[in-house]
Amino acid sequence: MKYANHYILLIISAVVFTAGISSTDIYFLDEAKNAVCAREMMENSEYVVPTYNGILRTDKPPLHYYFMILAYKIFGVTPFAARFFSAIMGVLTVLCVYFFSKKHLGNIKAFYASLLLIASLHFNIQMHWSVPDPYFIFFITLAGCSFYEFYKTNKKIWWWILYLSLGCSFLSKGPVGMVLMSLSVFVFLLIKKEFTWKVIKSINPFVGIPLALAVAFPWFYAVHKATDGKFTEGFFLKHNIDRFSNEMEGHGGVFLLTIAFVVLGLIPWFFFFGNYKLVKKMIKENSFYLFSFCVSASIVFFFMISGTKLPNYTVPAYPWLFVLLSGILLNVEKKKPYVIAIVVLSVVLPIGVIIGIKQDKVIHDLYVLGFSFFIVSIGAIVAFFYRDTQYRWINILNGSWLIMALVFFYIVFPIVDKQNPVQKTISFFDKNEAIAGYKIVNSAFIFKLEKEIPVYRSLEELQNFIEKHPEGGKIITRAGKENELQLESIGLKEVAREKDLFENPTTLILGF
Repeated sequence: MKYANHYILLIISAVVFTAGISSTDIYFLDEAKNAVCAREMMENSEYVVPTYNGILRTDKPPLHYYFMILAYKIFGVTPFAARFFSAIMGVLTVLCVYFFSKKHLGNIKAFYASLLLIASLHFNIQMHWSVPDPYFIFFITLAGCSFYEFYKTNKKIWWWILYLSLGCSFLSKGPVGMVLMSLSVFVFLLIKKEFTWKVIKSINPFVGIPLALAVAFPWFYAVHKATDGKFTEGFFLKHNIDRFSNEMEGHGGVFLLTIAFVVLGLIPWFFFFGNYKLVKKMIKENSFYLFSFCVSASIVFFFMISGTKLPNYTVPAYPWLFVLLSGILLNVEKKKPYVIAIVVLSVVLPIGVIIGIKQDKVIHDLYVLGFSFFIVSIGAIVAFFYRDTQYRWINILNGSWLIMALVFFYIVFPIVDKQNPVQKTISFFDKNEAIAGYKIVNSAFIFKLEKEIPVYRSLEELQNFIEKHPEGGKIITRAGKENELQLESIGLKEVAREKDLFENPTTLILGF
Protein backbone atom coordinates (compact mmCIF):
# COMPACT_ATOMS: atom_id res chain seq x y z
CA MET A 1 0.00 0.00 0.00
CA LYS A 2 2.83 2.39 0.78
CA TYR A 3 3.92 2.33 -2.85
CA ALA A 4 0.51 3.72 -3.85
CA ASN A 5 0.90 6.82 -1.69
CA HIS A 6 2.01 9.01 -4.58
CA TYR A 7 -1.07 7.96 -6.55
CA ILE A 8 -3.28 8.81 -3.57
CA LEU A 9 -1.65 12.23 -3.28
CA LEU A 10 -1.93 12.79 -7.03
CA ILE A 11 -5.66 12.05 -7.02
CA ILE A 12 -6.49 14.01 -3.86
CA SER A 13 -4.47 17.07 -4.88
CA ALA A 14 -5.91 17.06 -8.42
CA VAL A 15 -9.47 16.82 -7.08
CA VAL A 16 -8.97 19.53 -4.44
CA PHE A 17 -6.94 22.01 -6.52
CA THR A 18 -9.34 21.86 -9.48
CA ALA A 19 -12.44 22.08 -7.28
CA GLY A 20 -14.66 24.86 -8.53
CA ILE A 21 -12.13 26.50 -10.86
CA SER A 22 -14.78 26.73 -13.56
CA SER A 23 -17.61 27.74 -11.21
CA THR A 24 -16.52 31.25 -10.28
CA ASP A 25 -15.77 34.41 -12.25
CA ILE A 26 -12.30 35.74 -12.85
CA TYR A 27 -13.07 38.60 -10.51
CA PHE A 28 -10.28 39.54 -8.11
CA LEU A 29 -7.91 42.24 -9.36
CA ASP A 30 -4.71 40.19 -9.77
CA GLU A 31 -6.54 37.25 -11.32
CA ALA A 32 -8.33 39.41 -13.83
CA LYS A 33 -5.25 41.38 -14.86
CA ASN A 34 -3.19 38.25 -15.42
CA ALA A 35 -5.96 36.43 -17.28
CA VAL A 36 -6.62 39.47 -19.51
CA CYS A 37 -2.91 39.94 -20.21
CA ALA A 38 -2.54 36.32 -21.39
CA ARG A 39 -5.62 36.65 -23.59
CA GLU A 40 -4.36 39.84 -25.22
CA MET A 41 -0.95 38.33 -25.91
CA MET A 42 -2.65 35.35 -27.56
CA GLU A 43 -5.09 37.43 -29.60
CA ASN A 44 -2.31 39.75 -30.79
CA SER A 45 0.16 36.90 -31.39
CA GLU A 46 2.49 38.95 -29.22
CA TYR A 47 4.66 36.70 -27.04
CA VAL A 48 7.24 39.25 -25.93
CA VAL A 49 5.42 42.37 -24.73
CA PRO A 50 2.69 41.77 -22.11
CA THR A 51 -0.22 44.19 -22.24
CA TYR A 52 -3.27 44.69 -20.08
CA ASN A 53 -6.18 46.51 -21.67
CA GLY A 54 -3.83 47.53 -24.46
CA ILE A 55 -1.25 49.07 -22.11
CA LEU A 56 2.19 47.68 -21.25
CA ARG A 57 2.03 45.59 -18.08
CA THR A 58 5.29 45.55 -16.14
CA ASP A 59 4.09 43.69 -13.04
CA LYS A 60 5.34 40.18 -13.85
CA PRO A 61 7.48 38.13 -16.27
CA PRO A 62 5.67 35.91 -18.79
CA LEU A 63 5.90 32.27 -17.71
CA HIS A 64 2.36 32.06 -16.32
CA TYR A 65 1.04 33.95 -19.35
CA TYR A 66 2.49 31.27 -21.62
CA PHE A 67 0.86 28.48 -19.66
CA MET A 68 -2.48 30.30 -19.68
CA ILE A 69 -2.21 30.88 -23.43
CA LEU A 70 -1.64 27.14 -23.91
CA ALA A 71 -4.72 26.41 -21.81
CA TYR A 72 -6.75 29.02 -23.72
CA LYS A 73 -5.86 27.32 -26.99
CA ILE A 74 -6.90 23.93 -25.61
CA PHE A 75 -10.00 24.85 -23.59
CA GLY A 76 -10.97 28.30 -24.85
CA VAL A 77 -10.79 31.60 -22.94
CA THR A 78 -12.58 30.60 -19.74
CA PRO A 79 -11.96 30.80 -15.98
CA PHE A 80 -11.17 27.06 -16.06
CA ALA A 81 -8.45 27.56 -18.65
CA ALA A 82 -6.96 30.57 -16.86
CA ARG A 83 -6.63 28.54 -13.63
CA PHE A 84 -5.90 25.08 -15.05
CA PHE A 85 -2.12 25.17 -14.92
CA SER A 86 -2.15 26.86 -11.52
CA ALA A 87 -3.85 23.69 -10.22
CA ILE A 88 -1.29 21.55 -12.07
CA MET A 89 1.55 23.46 -10.40
CA GLY A 90 -0.09 22.77 -7.05
CA VAL A 91 -0.18 19.04 -7.81
CA LEU A 92 3.47 19.09 -8.91
CA THR A 93 4.49 20.93 -5.73
CA VAL A 94 2.76 18.29 -3.59
CA LEU A 95 4.46 15.45 -5.47
CA CYS A 96 7.81 17.26 -5.25
CA VAL A 97 7.47 17.50 -1.46
CA TYR A 98 6.51 13.81 -1.25
CA PHE A 99 9.25 12.28 -3.41
CA PHE A 100 12.10 14.31 -1.95
CA SER A 101 10.91 14.02 1.65
CA LYS A 102 10.48 10.27 1.21
CA LYS A 103 14.20 9.86 0.51
CA HIS A 104 15.29 11.67 3.66
CA LEU A 105 12.44 11.20 6.15
CA GLY A 106 10.73 7.99 5.12
CA ASN A 107 7.46 7.22 3.40
CA ILE A 108 5.04 8.00 6.25
CA LYS A 109 6.41 11.43 7.16
CA ALA A 110 6.64 12.37 3.48
CA PHE A 111 3.05 11.28 2.90
CA TYR A 112 1.70 13.34 5.78
CA ALA A 113 3.78 16.40 4.88
CA SER A 114 2.18 16.34 1.43
CA LEU A 115 -1.33 15.49 2.62
CA LEU A 116 -1.32 18.28 5.21
CA LEU A 117 -0.11 20.72 2.58
CA ILE A 118 -3.05 19.88 0.29
CA ALA A 119 -5.51 20.64 3.11
CA SER A 120 -4.00 24.06 3.89
CA LEU A 121 -6.80 26.40 2.82
CA HIS A 122 -4.38 29.27 2.24
CA PHE A 123 -2.10 27.16 0.02
CA ASN A 124 -5.19 25.73 -1.65
CA ILE A 125 -6.57 29.16 -2.54
CA GLN A 126 -3.30 30.15 -4.21
CA MET A 127 -3.50 27.06 -6.44
CA HIS A 128 -7.00 28.13 -7.52
CA TRP A 129 -6.02 31.53 -8.92
CA SER A 130 -4.74 32.65 -12.32
CA VAL A 131 -1.66 34.32 -10.83
CA PRO A 132 2.10 33.64 -11.10
CA ASP A 133 2.46 32.39 -7.51
CA PRO A 134 1.67 28.67 -8.16
CA TYR A 135 4.38 28.55 -10.84
CA PHE A 136 6.87 30.35 -8.62
CA ILE A 137 6.09 28.13 -5.63
CA PHE A 138 6.64 24.95 -7.64
CA PHE A 139 9.94 26.02 -9.17
CA ILE A 140 11.36 27.44 -5.94
CA THR A 141 10.36 24.24 -4.11
CA LEU A 142 11.98 22.12 -6.82
CA ALA A 143 15.09 24.29 -6.64
CA GLY A 144 15.35 23.83 -2.87
CA CYS A 145 14.88 20.07 -3.05
CA SER A 146 17.42 19.84 -5.89
CA PHE A 147 19.98 21.79 -3.90
CA TYR A 148 19.61 19.42 -0.97
CA GLU A 149 19.92 16.38 -3.25
CA PHE A 150 23.08 17.80 -4.78
CA TYR A 151 24.41 18.64 -1.33
CA LYS A 152 23.87 15.04 -0.18
CA THR A 153 24.81 13.10 -3.32
CA ASN A 154 26.99 15.46 -5.38
CA LYS A 155 25.22 14.16 -8.49
CA LYS A 156 25.49 16.68 -11.30
CA ILE A 157 21.91 16.17 -12.48
CA TRP A 158 20.64 17.91 -9.32
CA TRP A 159 22.99 20.82 -9.88
CA TRP A 160 21.47 21.32 -13.32
CA ILE A 161 17.89 21.05 -12.03
CA LEU A 162 18.69 23.50 -9.21
CA TYR A 163 19.81 26.30 -11.49
CA LEU A 164 17.34 25.62 -14.30
CA SER A 165 14.54 25.74 -11.70
CA LEU A 166 15.87 29.05 -10.41
CA GLY A 167 15.84 30.31 -13.98
CA CYS A 168 12.18 29.32 -14.31
CA SER A 169 11.41 31.00 -10.99
CA PHE A 170 13.00 34.16 -12.45
CA LEU A 171 10.61 33.90 -15.40
CA SER A 172 7.75 33.48 -12.91
CA LYS A 173 8.30 36.39 -10.50
CA GLY A 174 11.74 37.80 -11.09
CA PRO A 175 14.94 37.75 -9.01
CA VAL A 176 13.23 37.16 -5.65
CA GLY A 177 13.50 33.37 -6.05
CA MET A 178 17.28 33.52 -6.44
CA VAL A 179 17.52 35.85 -3.46
CA LEU A 180 15.40 33.59 -1.23
CA MET A 181 17.24 30.40 -2.19
CA SER A 182 20.66 32.04 -1.81
CA LEU A 183 19.71 33.26 1.66
CA SER A 184 18.38 29.80 2.60
CA VAL A 185 21.52 28.01 1.43
CA PHE A 186 23.75 30.56 3.16
CA VAL A 187 21.94 30.12 6.51
CA PHE A 188 21.95 26.33 6.14
CA LEU A 189 25.67 26.11 5.43
CA LEU A 190 26.44 28.63 8.16
CA ILE A 191 24.58 26.54 10.77
CA LYS A 192 26.26 23.38 9.46
CA LYS A 193 29.61 25.18 9.70
CA GLU A 194 30.18 24.32 6.06
CA PHE A 195 30.23 27.78 4.54
CA THR A 196 33.69 27.17 3.14
CA TRP A 197 35.37 27.79 -0.18
CA LYS A 198 35.39 24.05 -0.87
CA VAL A 199 31.63 23.74 -0.48
CA ILE A 200 30.92 26.95 -2.38
CA LYS A 201 33.16 25.74 -5.19
CA SER A 202 31.24 22.45 -5.36
CA ILE A 203 27.91 24.32 -5.60
CA ASN A 204 29.58 26.48 -8.26
CA PRO A 205 27.26 29.49 -8.27
CA PHE A 206 29.74 31.27 -10.54
CA VAL A 207 28.54 29.08 -13.40
CA GLY A 208 25.13 28.13 -11.97
CA ILE A 209 23.77 31.66 -11.54
CA PRO A 210 24.69 32.67 -15.12
CA LEU A 211 23.00 29.43 -16.25
CA ALA A 212 19.85 30.39 -14.35
CA LEU A 213 19.99 33.91 -15.77
CA ALA A 214 20.44 32.47 -19.26
CA VAL A 215 17.00 30.86 -18.96
CA ALA A 216 15.37 34.23 -18.39
CA PHE A 217 17.73 36.57 -20.26
CA PRO A 218 16.44 36.07 -23.84
CA TRP A 219 12.92 37.20 -22.96
CA PHE A 220 14.05 40.04 -20.67
CA TYR A 221 16.38 41.31 -23.38
CA ALA A 222 13.67 41.03 -26.03
CA VAL A 223 11.07 42.89 -23.94
CA HIS A 224 13.65 45.53 -22.94
CA LYS A 225 14.43 46.17 -26.58
CA ALA A 226 10.78 46.09 -27.69
CA THR A 227 9.67 48.59 -25.03
CA ASP A 228 12.74 50.87 -25.11
CA GLY A 229 13.56 49.87 -21.54
CA LYS A 230 10.12 50.68 -20.10
CA PHE A 231 9.43 47.11 -18.99
CA THR A 232 12.88 46.81 -17.40
CA GLU A 233 12.42 50.05 -15.49
CA GLY A 234 8.87 49.27 -14.39
CA PHE A 235 9.51 45.68 -13.39
CA PHE A 236 12.88 45.87 -11.66
CA LEU A 237 12.63 49.32 -10.12
CA LYS A 238 8.93 49.60 -9.27
CA HIS A 239 7.79 46.01 -8.79
CA ASN A 240 10.95 44.68 -7.14
CA ILE A 241 13.12 47.34 -5.50
CA ASP A 242 10.33 49.79 -4.64
CA ARG A 243 7.96 47.00 -3.58
CA PHE A 244 10.57 45.65 -1.16
CA SER A 245 11.76 48.98 0.20
CA ASN A 246 8.39 50.76 0.39
CA GLU A 247 4.75 50.09 1.02
CA MET A 248 2.85 49.78 -2.27
CA GLU A 249 -0.89 49.96 -3.02
CA GLY A 250 -1.70 50.23 0.68
CA HIS A 251 -0.25 46.80 1.47
CA GLY A 252 2.04 47.65 4.33
CA GLY A 253 2.08 46.93 8.04
CA VAL A 254 4.26 45.88 10.94
CA PHE A 255 6.52 42.85 10.67
CA LEU A 256 4.11 40.80 12.81
CA LEU A 257 1.65 40.88 9.92
CA THR A 258 3.90 38.45 8.05
CA ILE A 259 3.75 36.06 11.02
CA ALA A 260 -0.04 36.36 10.99
CA PHE A 261 -0.11 35.32 7.33
CA VAL A 262 1.98 32.24 8.12
CA VAL A 263 -0.28 31.30 11.02
CA LEU A 264 -3.22 31.61 8.64
CA GLY A 265 -1.60 29.11 6.31
CA LEU A 266 -0.90 26.65 9.12
CA ILE A 267 -4.45 26.58 10.54
CA PRO A 268 -5.28 24.49 12.52
CA TRP A 269 -1.84 22.97 13.16
CA PHE A 270 0.26 26.01 14.10
CA PHE A 271 -0.05 25.28 17.85
CA PHE A 272 2.34 22.36 17.43
CA PHE A 273 5.19 24.68 16.42
CA GLY A 274 5.16 25.81 20.04
CA ASN A 275 6.94 22.54 20.86
CA TYR A 276 10.30 24.14 20.16
CA LYS A 277 12.22 21.40 22.02
CA LEU A 278 10.96 18.78 19.58
CA VAL A 279 11.67 21.05 16.61
CA LYS A 280 15.18 21.65 17.91
CA LYS A 281 15.70 17.91 18.32
CA MET A 282 14.42 17.21 14.80
CA ILE A 283 16.65 19.73 13.05
CA LYS A 284 19.63 18.56 15.07
CA GLU A 285 19.14 14.91 14.12
CA ASN A 286 18.16 15.29 10.46
CA SER A 287 19.69 17.85 8.10
CA PHE A 288 16.64 17.77 5.80
CA TYR A 289 14.60 19.13 8.69
CA LEU A 290 17.32 21.70 9.24
CA PHE A 291 17.22 22.74 5.59
CA SER A 292 13.41 22.94 5.70
CA PHE A 293 13.71 25.20 8.74
CA CYS A 294 16.30 27.40 7.01
CA VAL A 295 14.22 27.81 3.86
CA SER A 296 10.97 28.59 5.69
CA ALA A 297 12.70 30.93 8.16
CA SER A 298 14.55 32.76 5.36
CA ILE A 299 11.34 33.32 3.38
CA VAL A 300 9.42 34.55 6.42
CA PHE A 301 12.27 36.82 7.54
CA PHE A 302 12.70 38.31 4.06
CA PHE A 303 9.07 39.32 3.83
CA MET A 304 8.99 40.52 7.43
CA ILE A 305 11.47 43.23 6.47
CA SER A 306 9.81 43.94 3.12
CA GLY A 307 7.96 47.25 2.89
CA THR A 308 5.04 45.66 1.03
CA LYS A 309 3.24 42.79 2.76
CA LEU A 310 0.71 40.50 1.12
CA PRO A 311 -0.70 37.13 2.25
CA ASN A 312 0.62 35.31 -0.84
CA TYR A 313 4.25 36.34 -0.24
CA THR A 314 4.87 33.73 2.46
CA VAL A 315 3.17 30.80 0.69
CA PRO A 316 6.49 29.48 -0.78
CA ALA A 317 7.44 28.66 2.83
CA TYR A 318 4.47 26.32 3.30
CA PRO A 319 5.92 23.18 1.64
CA TRP A 320 8.89 23.37 4.00
CA LEU A 321 6.80 24.22 7.06
CA PHE A 322 4.58 21.21 6.43
CA VAL A 323 7.65 18.98 6.17
CA LEU A 324 8.54 20.14 9.68
CA LEU A 325 4.94 19.80 10.81
CA SER A 326 4.64 16.16 9.74
CA GLY A 327 7.71 15.34 11.82
CA ILE A 328 6.27 17.15 14.84
CA LEU A 329 2.85 15.46 14.60
CA LEU A 330 4.30 11.97 14.26
CA ASN A 331 6.77 12.42 17.12
CA VAL A 332 4.96 14.58 19.67
CA GLU A 333 4.13 12.70 22.89
CA LYS A 334 1.76 14.96 24.84
CA LYS A 335 -0.84 15.84 22.23
CA LYS A 336 -3.78 16.67 24.50
CA PRO A 337 -3.10 20.41 25.12
CA TYR A 338 -2.50 21.03 21.41
CA VAL A 339 -5.58 19.13 20.31
CA ILE A 340 -7.73 20.97 22.88
CA ALA A 341 -6.45 24.27 21.45
CA ILE A 342 -7.37 23.04 17.95
CA VAL A 343 -10.87 22.08 19.13
CA VAL A 344 -11.39 25.55 20.61
CA LEU A 345 -10.09 27.22 17.44
CA SER A 346 -12.22 24.97 15.24
CA VAL A 347 -15.37 25.89 17.17
CA VAL A 348 -14.58 29.62 17.26
CA LEU A 349 -13.63 29.73 13.54
CA PRO A 350 -17.11 29.14 12.03
CA ILE A 351 -18.65 31.54 14.56
CA GLY A 352 -16.16 34.18 13.43
CA VAL A 353 -16.94 33.43 9.77
CA ILE A 354 -20.68 33.80 10.39
CA ILE A 355 -20.19 37.10 12.21
CA GLY A 356 -17.86 38.31 9.46
CA ILE A 357 -20.38 37.49 6.72
CA LYS A 358 -23.14 39.25 8.68
CA GLN A 359 -20.99 42.40 8.84
CA ASP A 360 -20.46 42.49 5.08
CA LYS A 361 -22.86 44.85 3.29
CA VAL A 362 -23.06 42.66 0.17
CA ILE A 363 -23.36 39.09 1.47
CA HIS A 364 -24.76 39.63 4.99
CA ASP A 365 -27.86 37.61 4.14
CA LEU A 366 -25.69 34.61 3.20
CA TYR A 367 -24.45 34.10 6.76
CA VAL A 368 -25.88 30.57 6.74
CA LEU A 369 -22.90 29.61 4.51
CA GLY A 370 -20.67 30.10 7.54
CA PHE A 371 -22.26 27.05 9.16
CA SER A 372 -20.42 24.87 6.63
CA PHE A 373 -17.22 25.61 8.56
CA PHE A 374 -18.58 23.54 11.44
CA ILE A 375 -17.31 20.58 9.37
CA VAL A 376 -13.86 21.27 10.80
CA SER A 377 -15.34 21.69 14.29
CA ILE A 378 -16.81 18.19 14.09
CA GLY A 379 -13.51 16.87 12.73
CA ALA A 380 -11.55 18.42 15.61
CA ILE A 381 -13.92 17.07 18.27
CA VAL A 382 -13.83 13.53 16.83
CA ALA A 383 -10.04 13.73 16.46
CA PHE A 384 -9.76 14.67 20.14
CA PHE A 385 -11.17 11.28 21.17
CA TYR A 386 -8.70 9.47 18.89
CA ARG A 387 -5.68 11.56 19.91
CA ASP A 388 -3.86 8.58 21.42
CA THR A 389 -3.71 6.80 18.06
CA GLN A 390 -0.68 7.54 15.93
CA TYR A 391 -2.36 8.36 12.63
CA ARG A 392 -6.14 8.22 12.96
CA TRP A 393 -6.55 11.54 14.73
CA ILE A 394 -4.46 13.26 12.03
CA ASN A 395 -6.48 11.59 9.29
CA ILE A 396 -9.78 12.64 10.85
CA LEU A 397 -8.77 16.25 11.44
CA ASN A 398 -7.02 16.68 8.11
CA GLY A 399 -9.87 14.89 6.35
CA SER A 400 -12.36 17.39 7.74
CA TRP A 401 -10.29 20.23 6.26
CA LEU A 402 -10.14 18.48 2.89
CA ILE A 403 -13.93 18.07 2.93
CA MET A 404 -14.26 21.71 3.98
CA ALA A 405 -12.08 22.74 1.03
CA LEU A 406 -14.32 20.85 -1.41
CA VAL A 407 -17.47 22.32 0.13
CA PHE A 408 -15.92 25.80 0.06
CA PHE A 409 -14.82 25.70 -3.58
CA TYR A 410 -17.79 23.78 -4.99
CA ILE A 411 -20.64 25.30 -2.96
CA VAL A 412 -19.80 28.22 -0.67
CA PHE A 413 -17.59 30.38 -2.87
CA PRO A 414 -19.66 30.00 -6.08
CA ILE A 415 -22.71 31.27 -4.15
CA VAL A 416 -20.73 34.21 -2.78
CA ASP A 417 -19.21 34.90 -6.19
CA LYS A 418 -22.67 35.46 -7.70
CA GLN A 419 -22.85 38.63 -5.58
CA ASN A 420 -19.86 40.29 -7.24
CA PRO A 421 -20.73 43.48 -9.16
CA VAL A 422 -19.61 42.10 -12.52
CA GLN A 423 -21.86 39.06 -12.24
CA LYS A 424 -24.79 41.23 -11.11
CA THR A 425 -24.46 43.85 -13.85
CA ILE A 426 -23.13 41.96 -16.86
CA SER A 427 -26.66 41.44 -18.24
CA PHE A 428 -26.92 45.20 -18.83
CA PHE A 429 -24.11 45.05 -21.40
CA ASP A 430 -23.99 44.18 -25.06
CA LYS A 431 -20.44 43.20 -25.99
CA ASN A 432 -20.83 44.94 -29.35
CA GLU A 433 -21.89 48.30 -27.92
CA ALA A 434 -19.54 51.17 -27.10
CA ILE A 435 -18.09 50.69 -23.62
CA ALA A 436 -15.60 52.89 -21.81
CA GLY A 437 -14.37 53.53 -18.30
CA TYR A 438 -13.94 56.73 -16.37
CA LYS A 439 -10.88 57.00 -14.13
CA ILE A 440 -11.01 53.33 -13.06
CA VAL A 441 -12.60 50.08 -14.29
CA ASN A 442 -12.96 46.78 -12.45
CA SER A 443 -10.58 44.48 -14.34
CA ALA A 444 -13.10 41.65 -14.29
CA PHE A 445 -15.27 43.54 -16.81
CA ILE A 446 -12.41 43.46 -19.31
CA PHE A 447 -12.11 39.70 -19.00
CA LYS A 448 -15.85 39.04 -18.96
CA LEU A 449 -16.65 41.29 -21.94
CA GLU A 450 -13.70 39.88 -23.92
CA LYS A 451 -12.58 43.27 -25.20
CA GLU A 452 -10.39 46.23 -24.36
CA ILE A 453 -12.22 48.98 -22.50
CA PRO A 454 -10.67 52.43 -22.98
CA VAL A 455 -10.33 54.32 -19.70
CA TYR A 456 -10.58 58.12 -19.86
CA ARG A 457 -9.06 60.38 -17.22
CA SER A 458 -10.81 63.63 -18.07
CA LEU A 459 -14.39 64.70 -18.67
CA GLU A 460 -13.41 66.18 -22.04
CA GLU A 461 -12.03 62.83 -23.25
CA LEU A 462 -15.17 61.05 -22.10
CA GLN A 463 -17.42 63.57 -23.87
CA ASN A 464 -15.49 63.02 -27.10
CA PHE A 465 -16.02 59.26 -26.75
CA ILE A 466 -19.78 59.75 -26.20
CA GLU A 467 -20.06 62.07 -29.21
CA LYS A 468 -18.33 59.51 -31.43
CA HIS A 469 -20.95 56.88 -30.48
CA PRO A 470 -24.40 58.41 -31.00
CA GLU A 471 -25.87 54.90 -31.01
CA GLY A 472 -25.32 54.80 -27.26
CA GLY A 473 -23.33 52.61 -24.89
CA LYS A 474 -22.12 52.20 -21.30
CA ILE A 475 -19.63 53.89 -19.00
CA ILE A 476 -18.07 51.94 -16.12
CA THR A 477 -16.78 53.87 -13.12
CA ARG A 478 -17.07 53.99 -9.34
CA ALA A 479 -19.61 55.65 -7.09
CA GLY A 480 -18.41 59.08 -6.04
CA LYS A 481 -17.57 60.20 -9.58
CA GLU A 482 -21.12 61.46 -10.27
CA ASN A 483 -20.37 65.11 -9.46
CA GLU A 484 -17.29 65.11 -11.68
CA LEU A 485 -19.24 63.59 -14.55
CA GLN A 486 -22.17 66.04 -14.44
CA LEU A 487 -24.41 63.19 -15.54
CA GLU A 488 -27.37 65.07 -16.99
CA SER A 489 -25.29 67.67 -18.83
CA ILE A 490 -23.50 65.02 -20.92
CA GLY A 491 -26.47 62.70 -21.27
CA LEU A 492 -25.56 59.99 -18.78
CA LYS A 493 -28.01 58.10 -16.61
CA GLU A 494 -27.46 55.52 -13.90
CA VAL A 495 -28.05 51.91 -14.99
CA ALA A 496 -26.74 49.95 -12.01
CA ARG A 497 -24.86 50.42 -8.76
CA GLU A 498 -23.30 47.43 -6.95
CA LYS A 499 -20.82 47.31 -4.10
CA ASP A 500 -17.64 45.29 -4.66
CA LEU A 501 -17.14 42.02 -2.83
CA PHE A 502 -14.85 42.33 0.23
CA GLU A 503 -13.81 45.82 -0.89
CA ASN A 504 -14.97 49.37 -0.12
CA PRO A 505 -15.57 50.70 -3.68
CA THR A 506 -18.97 50.54 -5.39
CA THR A 507 -19.16 49.87 -9.11
CA LEU A 508 -21.32 52.34 -11.03
CA ILE A 509 -22.70 51.60 -14.52
CA LEU A 510 -23.93 54.56 -16.57
CA GLY A 511 -25.76 54.54 -19.88
CA PHE A 512 -25.82 57.11 -22.69
